[in-house]
Amino acid sequence: MPIERSAIAGSAALRGALWITLIALLTTSVALTVQYVQTTRLLQERTRALVDDEAASLLARYQAAGIGGVAGAIRRAESLPRINEFFYLLASPGGEPLVGNLAGWPEEIDRSGYHSFSTQVASTGTGWRERSVEARAVILPGGFRLLVGNLSDEQKALQERYLSALVWSLLATGALGLALGFWYSRRGLAFVDQASSAGERFLRGNLAERLPVSGRGDEYDRLGETINRTFAETERLVGSLRAATEGLAHDLKTPLTRIRARLDLAELQASDEQRLRTAMAESREDIESILRLIADVLGLARAEATAAASFVPVQFDALVAEAAELFEPVAEERGVRLETDLAPVRLSGARALLAQTATNLIDNAIKYTPPGGVVRVELHRTAEAARFVVTDEGPGIPEAQREIALQRFARLDASRSEPGSGLGLSIVAAAARVHRATLRLGDNQPGLRVEVIFPIGRAETLS
Repeated sequence: MPIERSAIAGSAALRGALWITLIALLTTSVALTVQYVQTTRLLQERTRALVDDEAASLLARYQAAGIGGVAGAIRRAESLPRINEFFYLLASPGGEPLVGNLAGWPEEIDRSGYHSFSTQVASTGTGWRERSVEARAVILPGGFRLLVGNLSDEQKALQERYLSALVWSLLATGALGLALGFWYSRRGLAFVDQASSAGERFLRGNLAERLPVSGRGDEYDRLGETINRTFAETERLVGSLRAATEGLAHDLKTPLTRIRARLDLAELQASDEQRLRTAMAESREDIESILRLIADVLGLARAEATAAASFVPVQFDALVAEAAELFEPVAEERGVRLETDLAPVRLSGARALLAQTATNLIDNAIKYTPPGGVVRVELHRTAEAARFVVTDEGPGIPEAQREIALQRFARLDASRSEPGSGLGLSIVAAAARVHRATLRLGDNQPGLRVEVIFPIGRAETLS
C-alpha cells in the first residue's frame, strides 16, 4: 500500500512538473518573441529614418543640379567616412549602373518604395561583399532610377541571436521547470498525503490527530491550521456530545426513578387518597424539572447551531435592560440589590441567543448572591470591544474549576443545593463562540465576575 501510494504520488508530481514546465516554456517563448519583434521594429524605424534623410538630400541636389548633381553628390558621399554605412546607386532607365557602390540594379525592385534584400555591396578595403540591405527606390523624371539604402546586417544578426537565445532559454527553462516543478508538486502532494492520512486516522477515532505546521506561514500552513481548527472543533463537539449524553442520562435517571417509585407506592396504597395526591404533586415537580432540563438542552443545541448568516443588528443594551427588569422582582424577593450601568451598544448577532446570554448570567448572579448582596450588570464600549460584565457576591468559582463550570451539566459543590440543569454557563459559552466573543470568568472578591467581550467589528456605539 505505501509503495503504491508513493508511485501514485510520484506520477502526479511528474504531471504537475510537466504542466509547470509547459507554462514556463510558453511564457519564455512569448517574452523573447515580443522583445525580438519590438527590437527589430525599432531598428527598422531607425534605419528608414536615416535612409529618408539621405534620400531627401539627394532629391534636393537633383532639383538644384539635375542628374549630374546627384551623381556628384553620390561620388562625394562614397569618398567620405560615414558613421552609418550607406550605399547608393544611380541607374539609367534601363537599369545600367551610372554611379554608386552596388554591382547592379536589383531585379526584384520594380517600383518605388522600401525594399529589403541581399546584394553585392562594395566596401572599403574588402571589395564586393554579400550584404543585407534596407533601401528606398525612387524613380526620377526621365526614368532614371535612384536607390538609397543602409546595411541591415544587424537585423539579421539579431535574428540569429534571437534564435540562439530562444533555444538556450527554452532548454534552461525546461530543465529548471522540471526540477522545480517536480519539487513543488511533490511538496504539495506530500501535504495532501499527510492530510489524507491524518483524516483517515481521525475517522478511525483518533480525535487528537492534527496536521504538522512548518511555521513558514505559506498557503500549506494556512490550510493546515484551518484543518486543525476543524479537527479541534469536531473533537470538542464530540466530547461535548458525549458529556451531554452522559449528563442527560444521569440527570434524567434520578427524577424518573423517583416518579416510578412513587407510582408503585401509590398503586400499593391506592386506598390512601392523601398519599396519592402527595405522590402526584411530587411527581409533577420532577416532571417539570425534566421539562426544564430538556428545554435547556434544546436551547444549547439551538445555540450551537446558530450561524453567522442569520445575524441581524441588535440593540444589546435594550435586551440587557429588559432582562434586568424581568429579574428585578426576583432580586427583591431574595433581598439582593440589582444595579445596572448600560451604555448604548449595537451588536450584529442572534437576538434570541444574546437575550439568553443576558438572562442566564443575571439569573445565576441573583441565585448565588446571599441576602443583602449586590448584583451589578454593566455594558460598556472600549476602543477594542463591547464589554458585558455581570458580577455577584456569592461563593464564586475557584480558578481551577472555571473550565469545568463551562462544560455541559457541570454542577459544582456550591451549586448543588440550587435547582438547575448545569447548562446555564454552557449556553453562554456557546453564544460567545457563535458571536466570536471571549468569555472570561474571574474573581469579584467576593463572588464571581463574568465578562463577555465582543470584538470591535461586531460592536457599534450609538449616539
